[in-house]
Amino acid sequence: MNNKNVNINENENKNKKTPLYDKHLALGAKIVSFAGFSMPLYYKSIIDEHLNVRNHSGLFDISHMGEIIVKGKDAGLFLDFVLTADVSSIFPNTIAYSLILNENGGVIDDLTVYKFSNESYMIVANAANTKKDFAWIHTQMINLQKSKLQDQSKFQDLTVENYSDKIGLLSVQGPKSRNIIYPLAEDISDNYDKSKNNFCNIFNFQYNIKPFKELSHFEFSCIKFKEINIEAVISRSGYTGEFGFEIFVSADDINKLWDYILDNKELSNLTPIGLGARDTLRFEAALPLYGHELDETINPYDAGLEKYLSKNKDFIGKEALEKIKNKEKKLIFFKLAGKQIPRHMQKILDENLKPIGCVASGTYSPLNKMPIGSAYISDSNVIPSSLKNFYIDIRGNFEKAEVVNPPFHKMKK
Repeated sequence: MNNKNVNINENENKNKKTPLYDKHLALGAKIVSFAGFSMPLYYKSIIDEHLNVRNHSGLFDISHMGEIIVKGKDAGLFLDFVLTADVSSIFPNTIAYSLILNENGGVIDDLTVYKFSNESYMIVANAANTKKDFAWIHTQMINLQKSKLQDQSKFQDLTVENYSDKIGLLSVQGPKSRNIIYPLAEDISDNYDKSKNNFCNIFNFQYNIKPFKELSHFEFSCIKFKEINIEAVISRSGYTGEFGFEIFVSADDINKLWDYILDNKELSNLTPIGLGARDTLRFEAALPLYGHELDETINPYDAGLEKYLSKNKDFIGKEALEKIKNKEKKLIFFKLAGKQIPRHMQKILDENLKPIGCVASGTYSPLNKMPIGSAYISDSNVIPSSLKNFYIDIRGNFEKAEVVNPPFHKMKK
């Protein structure tokens, strides 16, 4: 696989840098521009890094992701209106996957919401959308607080703050990720001093529901890396289709934590992983990428994400979605027999070479050793369920593709 076969802008001018930028340079990373940040694309090769995560474990710097903290007695009520998921009803120390929609039902972003308590939540947003998301959420708060149509007692006890520059984020992914994290960390005790200016107190942390070694998928807790005295929020989550953790820590501490984890890499064959493998890993797991499978012209029905739309409450965009009787587009997944890599927005053609849609994402699958991709079928005369094969116009060559059921990889249990 050519290490350039990833859709990333290589213009690095005026980019932000994560606190780990110098670490990436020291490790020989190929640096590229992504979502306004200078980020590592790969250290050695995308394929090697991809397979190391599938078979062992990998360490990712994902500090470019955004963190928005919402607090107050009305925080849950507010987020239930702004987001599609029932975030107020989930248990503390759990995570909800959700969407932000515009008034037309288009996807502003897909994100995760961490519930620390009924009065404290953290939204984790895509890096390219953090400013947009924060502006949208903050504007909705102001509008609701000023609205004469709302009960004046609602939405008043509420704050929305962008903490993205204060929080660093690492991800340890792969079947051996337990081997690296479990020996290094310990649970914060129930008598944790909530009066101190510690990291977990940013979120008004109350207590852990269970020991971090017993966390299930989409649960989190507060821990301490004992030998280096660093607090963190750790979640059983990721973007790879593997068992793994995401670790939130103070931006001031992330360099120390990065070194500490890499110093213990022999426990799990851990290697640093760049954005190239992060993209191929997420796609094998059929996870959406904003700007490809999702954008503001695509609604949740188009993307097959209707299960993340609450039926129990109103939310922005719900009224527009209820007027949509038929899917305007249909997301499908495919594989190719040839070696050409499909690219975003390349035309999809039927057997008569009539355009019926466009590629959403395309990449090479290191696990399956073939080109794979996703596409939106936009021709209303095409019944997606009956579509078996089609062609992709790849730089003037018509490459035959076969429709497949996602994902391309399932995590081993």
